[in-house]
Amino acid sequence: MKKLLLFLVLSLGTSTSLMSQSLQDLNWITGYWTGNTQGVDMEELWTPVSGNMILGVHRDVFGENSAYEFLRITIKKDGSIVYLASPSGKEPTEFTLSELTSNKAVFENLSHDFPQRIIYSRSGDQLTARIEDENGEKGMQWTWTKTDLE
Repeated sequence: MKKLLLFLVLSLGTSTSLMSQSLQDLNWITGYWTGNTQGVDMEELWTPVSGNMILGVHRDVFGENSAYEFLRITIKKDGSIVYLASPSGKEPTEFTLSELTSNKAVFENLSHDFPQRIIYSRSGDQLTARIEDENGEKGMQWTWTKTDLE
């Protein structure tokens, strides 16, 4: 019983601290980011917070082909912050913010097949995104450099 009570207290403390976060705490993700991995030109653009939302778009260009994804970070009615990914314009998949620091955000959806976790981190003019399974054993990672939008 004591372990259950301790777990509940710790869980409430974690939820409260995440609930006190705002989208402004994620403003470090905004900007135009570009990179090239294995011949694929990648770009990701994140708008500043406005109207309780950060909008993003991702594009990969490989030769004459391309792939894209629409992205959103927003606040739900219950106050939780969520990341919504719509690859190739499909219905969005929701990932809930589970960790946030001044340069890292972790979003999770453990009921999704893959990925179950999306992690963004920033170091100077470098933005890194990682997708992984629940245990972090299977994953992929990309890094972009902040670029002036032409």
